[in-house]
Amino acid sequence: MPDRLPARPERADLPPEDHPTYDRVMERQAKLWANAPSNSDRYFGALLNSPQMAATIAELGKFMRMGQVRGTYSDADRELVDMVLSVDFGYNAILALHIPDAIAVGVRLEAIEALWRGREEGLDEGERQLTHYIRQVAGGTVDDASFAAMVARQGARTVVEYTAFITFLVSTMRLWQALGVPEPTDAEIDELLGAYRSGRGPVVDPAARVG
Repeated sequence: MPDRLPARPERADLPPEDHPTYDRVMERQAKLWANAPSNSDRYFGALLNSPQMAATIAELGKFMRMGQVRGTYSDADRELVDMVLSVDFGYNAILALHIPDAIAVGVRLEAIEALWRGREEGLDEGERQLTHYIRQVAGGTVDDASFAAMVARQGARTVVEYTAFITFLVSTMRLWQALGVPEPTDAEIDELLGAYRSGRGPVVDPAARVG
């Protein structure tokens, strides 16, 4: 299958007024995703065909990753969204990128495997509630009872922010898919999860992707 993902433009090929923005995005990528799979670099490389848009998406992503810093949703609850939507969308690119981050911030390996293998009886009560709500938001089916239960659990401000993050991630994943960001195979995801089960999984700084 041909690789349709647009290549990152050369700085010199862009108008001079785009150079500062291009440089900021490149610097951010080098810092934020050091030692991470290259698909994120390729995604932002494609976005840099429009540097102002790339920078705007990067800034919104930064805000969305800082819920725990603001005292709203936790990093673990945020990373669970990546796990749920990746599995539900059948798209492994963001899943592979975020499994190490999810584990680093406290998402249970057992929960990730329960979602991945379709054995959701392995989720605990809180994980089931969040998974149900994430799916409702993504599917446009949020009902009053689910929303009220989320507010009772976390408060209105957190629920509004968490809901916005879910919709942001839906948009991000669909953009990755539409642009054709390459994804690992199911076997590679199995191998990554197996490495964590045996204590050999990659260890990342829990704060590495925040900021």
